[in-house]
Amino acid sequence: MKRRMYVWLMGFLLGASGGLSGLELKKVADETIAVIPSADNGASPLWCFGSSIFVRDGDELYLSLLQTDPGIPPSANCHWEIWKREKGEWRTLFKGGEGLEREPCPLVRMAPGELVLSTHPKVMEKPFHDGKGDIPWYSKPGLTGIFPHEEDNDAVYHHYHPVFQDGAQFSDTSYRGIGIDPGNREILLLVIDQRGDENFQVSWLRSDKGWESLPVLRFPIRACYPQVVLENRQAHVLAIGDIVEPVEEWREMKFSKLQRKWDYVFRRLFYTWSPDLGRETLGKPLEIDSVEATGGYMLNLDLYVDEQNRAHVLYLKKPYQYDFMRDRYFPGARMRVSLEYAVLQHGKVVSRRTLIEGSAEEGYPQGVENLHLWSGRLHALPDGSLGVLFSGAWKDREGREKTGMFLVRLSESGKVEKTMELPVSKTLTGLYFTNTRRSGSDVGKHLDIVGAVFDGRNYEMRYLGFEIE
Repeated sequence: MKRRMYVWLMGFLLGASGGLSGLELKKVADETIAVIPSADNGASPLWCFGSSIFVRDGDELYLSLLQTDPGIPPSANCHWEIWKREKGEWRTLFKGGEGLEREPCPLVRMAPGELVLSTHPKVMEKPFHDGKGDIPWYSKPGLTGIFPHEEDNDAVYHHYHPVFQDGAQFSDTSYRGIGIDPGNREILLLVIDQRGDENFQVSWLRSDKGWESLPVLRFPIRACYPQVVLENRQAHVLAIGDIVEPVEEWREMKFSKLQRKWDYVFRRLFYTWSPDLGRETLGKPLEIDSVEATGGYMLNLDLYVDEQNRAHVLYLKKPYQYDFMRDRYFPGARMRVSLEYAVLQHGKVVSRRTLIEGSAEEGYPQGVENLHLWSGRLHALPDGSLGVLFSGAWKDREGREKTGMFLVRLSESGKVEKTMELPVSKTLTGLYFTNTRRSGSDVGKHLDIVGAVFDGRNYEMRYLGFEIE
């Protein structure tokens, strides 16, 4: 453990001068896009973290922003807006109807000059309480093609019509995931069905036959926030278990400490795939990892599929959700937090590795080598290697709180080779999006990051742009 931390810290020190062993990083943007007040509806502008709200189209950048509509009560009290960055400034291009959305609307790129927006507007108020909690609306998932360069208003939009199994029922809580294959003009859309065990309805846009409803995707427990990759009809899905605390004793203890009725836990990580959706549906989900036995916490951060059709998985892992649970049930154990990395091929895990390990003890840890990790993403680097972007906090020798964002390059075997700190004016304090290939973004020599700084009431949406040479 000490050896790994020493190597990580030395990599950080060696890389901090501005390059990753031959790769130079140049900052081209560090700016605020907009400030968005919280909608107080259980979602946020980053809520759909499995599916990106941001795409790069050549030299053009587009963003789907969730805007709060004042005066409209939750939960559907927001609308979507499409923003574009031009000449160093962000401006609004298109806007959806007010008070129709609860969640951010994922954005993908079908082709140059052609975007696809995933919407989930409310369509009808429920006439009675259905026992599913405070979900007052029926909603209808849809996709809208947007051509931002068209001047004729009639040619700006194109409406897609995904199809689902008969009887599918959707509420304002969708947990949807979307993957796109621009080369073949195909889309794979997943949306939670609110009936029963809340499994995923799956709709596939085929280049040869149009929309097709695939069999319902069932995980061992309710799984949400999926990352979806679709390429040459090979499909991959990564999702995290999301259920109410199943251990009654733990649930009662947490309520006594936190006085919070909301108690969903993320402890089991699942993956499923299909080698060819035209011949074989998504298979039986594989459980990649679990912290169920220790009452821990995990979060699916990213999914990347390389040219050898290997699926690279990045996730956050804490063996214990809270220190008071650790103290009661696992006394003496260390509160750890780590970035975990797994590679799968043909539906099986072929390698695992802890990339970075830090401290999750109460209060930020002493020293950057004990970093309290927040979030991360995978990013394809120009030299063909795979990079990992991550963020976190620590205290310096004088006890001052520090935050930072870092980029590492992985070797072919998955080892951390070099680490550098990104020169940013404000660290993004939560989840963030990048110009990922699974959303159809151009990547090339660009690293684009969109996220937020949250002050408890408002989300300061920010863009960080880098060029990698």
